[in-house]
Amino acid sequence: MELYSLGLLDTLRAYREGRATVQDYVASCSARIAALEPRVQAWEWFDASRAMAEAEERAGGILQDLPLFGIPVGVKDIIATRGIPTRYGSRIFATNVPTHSAWIVRRLEALGGLVMGKTVTTEFAFRQPGKTRNPWNTAHTPGGSSSGSAAAVAAGFVPIAIGTQTLGSVIRPAAFCGVVGYKPTIGAISRTGIHPFSSTLDTVGVFARSVADAAWFGACLMGTDPRDEATLGKPPEKTLRVPLEPLAAPPRLAVVRTPKWSLASDAQKQDFDSSLAKLQAAGASIREVNLPKLFDNAWDNVMTIMAHDAVKSFASIESRHRIRLSPHLIELIDRGHRVTPDQYARARARRDEYRRWLDGVFGKNDAIVTIPATGEAPEGLSNTGDATFCSLWTQAGMPAVNVPCGLGPRNLPLGFQVVGRYREDESALKVAAWVESVFAFRPGLAG
Repeated sequence: MELYSLGLLDTLRAYREGRATVQDYVASCSARIAALEPRVQAWEWFDASRAMAEAEERAGGILQDLPLFGIPVGVKDIIATRGIPTRYGSRIFATNVPTHSAWIVRRLEALGGLVMGKTVTTEFAFRQPGKTRNPWNTAHTPGGSSSGSAAAVAAGFVPIAIGTQTLGSVIRPAAFCGVVGYKPTIGAISRTGIHPFSSTLDTVGVFARSVADAAWFGACLMGTDPRDEATLGKPPEKTLRVPLEPLAAPPRLAVVRTPKWSLASDAQKQDFDSSLAKLQAAGASIREVNLPKLFDNAWDNVMTIMAHDAVKSFASIESRHRIRLSPHLIELIDRGHRVTPDQYARARARRDEYRRWLDGVFGKNDAIVTIPATGEAPEGLSNTGDATFCSLWTQAGMPAVNVPCGLGPRNLPLGFQVVGRYREDESALKVAAWVESVFAFRPGLAG
């Protein structure tokens, strides 16, 4: 087995047992990048010599007992990295090199990890695609906005990567690329040093090749940060203990198809029903839950919040560089300018209603399950797919996990989304790990 194919926890085990060194692993990943990056184009910035220098520094230190010792990480290029270009997917920042790293970069490095490189993002993590292609079929999108992070993990460039989600930017590309995507409860991971889009929606998430790896990495990145008030929420988030303990019994699952179910492809619907049948046969309790009319306008509601928040986030950039922004972003900012204070207040109040109603679902259920995307990754690179089946859970701030579950008619990955109760990430991840074990579907590395 090539070292690059090892996941996070398997790599740590290989280090401990003396079967590999950090230099060995980074060299294997770098060779994989050299072979496939010309087709996949997951990296906005990558320097193999720097990565090896970082590996040698880790190997020569006293960090062996740290939870991310010697693990190379792909970092989405809206996240500041000291001394490394951070371009935000925009030509406006083509020469930007931060002098300070984001909170999460400092965190992963303090825990023994190393920045392998910067992964491609759509423009400011919105809709204008970058150069990355889906490693399963380069004629198809990898999804977005965390395009490069998802593709890098799927292709074997790194075992883990960081993304962000404002609507569906972790879960959807994870589904399209056949990897695990974990979007924690909002505020679980600091956003300090990450270019903001919507202060009330933006959430840091992670990509990995197993739920166990995603949980481990997510737990490493969590912590309070006085500079990000979202991390100081009350009541405090429950502890995410890793490694995850197995469920004591098969879970109780609430099936939510949402009012937008008609947008899903036939293949996605059929795969979802087949997946439910597998879970039920394994002992899960399956209960259909229909959302009330309250949720009919959930998409418009989240777009009102997002557009209004974007006006503040992009005020300086719009005033100085409006002509250099994509039509997609200009259209959203213009919509935000039209949102009145009363409309914004009502939208935020409605979001609170969504969270309260959904919280009631968990009285008799351990998790909500639904689809992560409309189907397989769309052909072409002009758009990154539809975020409809992710946005409600992001809007409500709830944890969500994509679990790969099969291949569609075009031999591209399909996913299965597990959604947890607000601030109960550990429970959601335990259910996701159980689901993963039942599916027993490991798509392997793409490319």
